[in-house]
Order: sequence, then C-alpha cells, then structure tokens
Amino acid sequence: MKHFYTAGICAVLALSTAACDKLGIGHHEQGPTEAPTAKQLQKIDYMSADNSGPGGRKVYTRFEQARTCGDFELAMRWNRPPGVAGGPFHQKMVYLDATLPADLAKNTEVFIHGTIDEGEILPSGSARWYIRMKDGTLVEAIEGSGYMEKQAQAAQENTKQTALVSPEKPHRTICAHGIYQGVTGKDPKKDAPIPLVAVLFAMDRKK
Repeated sequence: MKHFYTAGICAVLALSTAACDKLGIGHHEQGPTEAPTAKQLQKIDYMSADNSGPGGRKVYTRFEQARTCGDFELAMRWNRPPGVAGGPFHQKMVYLDATLPADLAKNTEVFIHGTIDEGEILPSGSARWYIRMKDGTLVEAIEGSGYMEKQAQAAQENTKQTALVSPEKPHRTICAHGIYQGVTGKDPKKDAPIPLVAVLFAMDRKK
C-alpha cells in the first residue's frame, strides 16, 4: 500500500503553554515547543522540499520519504511551527506521543505517535489501528478507504517510497495526522470506550 501526502493538506496540532490555555486542553507538555533548528533539520536533508511556503519559505513536500516517525515529525514541525495557526483549518497544532489528554477538544487536529497494538484492513477498504501511547493509553485510529486510494494512486505516480510498510504488524512504530473524534472508539478486548482519531495520513516504521 502506498501513500502520498502534500504539505498543503497536512495539519498537526502543536502544544505550547499559550496554546493549551487558548484551547482549554490544560498544561500537558507533549513534546518540543519550538520549530526544529537548522542543525536538527540536517537529519532530514534527504527529504524533498521546495520554496512553496509563505514568502517563499521552504516546506517539506514528500512525507512518505521519512525513514522514521521522528524524521516525519521534524518535517511537520518545520512546515507548521508550533504555536502558529495555519493549515486548511487555520488551527494551532498539538503533538501527542506520551498521552492523550482527557479534556482534549473534539475536532482538534492531532499528530499521534505510538506503537501498533493491532492493525487491520476492514472490509470497506479502510484501515484501522489500535495505537498504544507511551503511558499505555489506547487509541483507535481509522483511515477512510477513499482517502487511502487517492494517496496510493498519487504515490504510484510520484514516488517509490511507501508510507505504510507493514501496517498490520504489532509493535511497529506508527505516526499519524488526523482529527480527534472524542472518546467514541471501542477497546477491542473489553467493552469500554477509548479515544478515536479519524486519520488523514499514517506511516509505520521500525522506529
């Protein structure tokens, strides 16, 4: 399965103290609160970029080229600096890896980073993952079939790199951009609600 994603569609949530206050999320440090430095960006020099950003600013254009989820996140943090509203929904971005705050607002754009507990392709053609975060929180994430098909077609035309390599294999690292849907998912092993994310783009890697 191949994926393609353009920077113009991609939006992730970044969490600074000020952003937390305005969004009503609370004081949860989710990761670095600044854009990557020039030194940090040297790590992802291999990724495609152009000067199509505001004022000719460099942006990374081929996220599926990322060798690790960490590299993908660096590119995202550069394209959408933390604490700055932007993207198609003109929102600030929030990155989630350690946990998912209980008071996270519904319809928040999120970048979620964890490991695959279970993964499957549904009869509809959609993909579903149960993602385990660092603190043990389990999140259900679903990427719709129509969006996946468009990404796969674009990837075949433009790149040999795949975003999803072994998306059904447990314990692989997964990172995804999507929209938080509230606690409307379901734990597959017990009758209990869990957080749900509607995925727009997902990538799995060894790390």
